[in-house]
Amino acid sequence: MDGDLGVTSPAAGYERSVHCPPKVNLYLRIVRRREDGFHELETVFQSVDGGDLLSAEASNRISLTCSDPLLPVDETNLVTRAALRLHARFGLAADTGARLHLEKRTPMQAGMGGGSVDAAAALRLLATLWDLPSDEYRLHQLAAELGSDVPFFLLGGTALARGRGEVLQPLSTPPLWLVLLKPAAAVPTPWAFRQWNASRCSGPSVEEFSRALAHGDAAEIAAMLRNDLEPGVAAGVPEIAGAREWLVRHGVLGARMTGSGSVVFGIARDEAHAREIAGVGGAPGLLWAARTLTSAEASLCPRLGGAA
Repeated sequence: MDGDLGVTSPAAGYERSVHCPPKVNLYLRIVRRREDGFHELETVFQSVDGGDLLSAEASNRISLTCSDPLLPVDETNLVTRAALRLHARFGLAADTGARLHLEKRTPMQAGMGGGSVDAAAALRLLATLWDLPSDEYRLHQLAAELGSDVPFFLLGGTALARGRGEVLQPLSTPPLWLVLLKPAAAVPTPWAFRQWNASRCSGPSVEEFSRALAHGDAAEIAAMLRNDLEPGVAAGVPEIAGAREWLVRHGVLGARMTGSGSVVFGIARDEAHAREIAGVGGAPGLLWAARTLTSAEASLCPRLGGAA
């Protein structure tokens, strides 16, 4: 099945909305398992176009609705959690709230950070809606509390991340076109990390990958892709290897799973090449093309009313 994961228009009647572009991991090396149970990472996050749409209007309480009835909207949803923590951190009045609506487009359990970017978008959107003082430090603190990759989405674009993923170094964005394939399988992130085995992992260093990235050549970058979670996940989820083989067979320059999966992406030569592959029938899952975004393009900038 092929598909277009572009966002829809802002929900009617809402005061503000923000697009939520997801990410892929162009590079992911696990350095070690830490004593606190988390993993020390070196990863290159890359924003891509498309994604969810989050809308909000003022209300006397915090509530969330979603276009996907299967997605919970209570405190297990990162959008609701972000709203409640932001409200508490700034000590707002009990009757200061927001009615939020999430138009869900990014696949779940896909390794694209859909929930994390929605949480970051909620922080930006509600800070504007509630007219909070500009305080990037507190926003980034809240983002890190919500999830290891949430701080990246406040930055967007391309970034080298270390630690659990929260220590960020902005990089120049390579002008790439990707073809993404989401097999039917879903991969829970905790399970994916439990499958990691250092003996299965090899590939270029982050310094080598960063040099290739700086050159901006699609073929060179494709040859340097790395994801240390992929061997373990693919061993238990054969659809991952099948998706990667399908993309390679149809002409991508190189392919890797993103994050903990299950989306696999391939780098195309250019836009025409990406759209040609994305138009092929018979793919083993949801198939679409997307381009890389700079930090300015990926900015979680709230828009008024029905602005697109």
